[in-house]
Amino acid sequence: MNFGRYALYWAPRPDSALADFGRTWLGSDPERGEPARDRDCLGLDPSLVERATVAPRRYGLHATMKAPFRLAPGVTEAALTKALDTFCARRRRVKAGPLRLARFGTWLALVPTAPLADLDWLAAECVVHFDRFRAPLSEADRARRAGLTDPLQRMYLEQFGYPQVLTAFFFHITLAGPLEPPELDAVEAALLPAVAPFTAASFALDDLCWFGDPGGGGLFKTCSRSPLKR
Repeated sequence: MNFGRYALYWAPRPDSALADFGRTWLGSDPERGEPARDRDCLGLDPSLVERATVAPRRYGLHATMKAPFRLAPGVTEAALTKALDTFCARRRRVKAGPLRLARFGTWLALVPTAPLADLDWLAAECVVHFDRFRAPLSEADRARRAGLTDPLQRMYLEQFGYPQVLTAFFFHITLAGPLEPPELDAVEAALLPAVAPFTAASFALDDLCWFGDPGGGGLFKTCSRSPLKR
């Protein structure tokens, strides 16, 4: 299957408790690229949960390592899969310690308890190493970022197709947003006990995936998973 865009993500393994939480909270099943069969509103009004998750649902529970891009002319999905397998076979898994629930602006996300150079370095390598697979920016791409004023992020956009990379990167697993208080407060209060098992346990990036975007607002799908070296 050919997709409109491709992305490199970390995503929990489908049989894990974190993946199960992501399916029932966000309402999407990335392994199938379809809506989840069951939802858990965590005691919140379903309409609030819908507003909280409509934006992150499309991408599934994930952390971005290289943001969605169109394939460069002549590049195939098979080549991307092979390159990701090779890339991961030569790089070690990253132990990131426990996660914590954090706010950034109008969003809620799981983030590492402390910044990690190994994690930032792995993300930077993904951005740079796989940039040869990315088609050049179109004028429509630039128009969508017309409000971007930070000179460094504008440079990153031109060079790598996305502004929040390298020194502007931070690892995050988006759970909800955008919302304003008091709705953000209510969702945060409901999420805190729900994510407690993931904020108390160790966390590691064991593999990386590429996801496909079917376009038209459809749900992203996990298409390939490559293990990192232990």
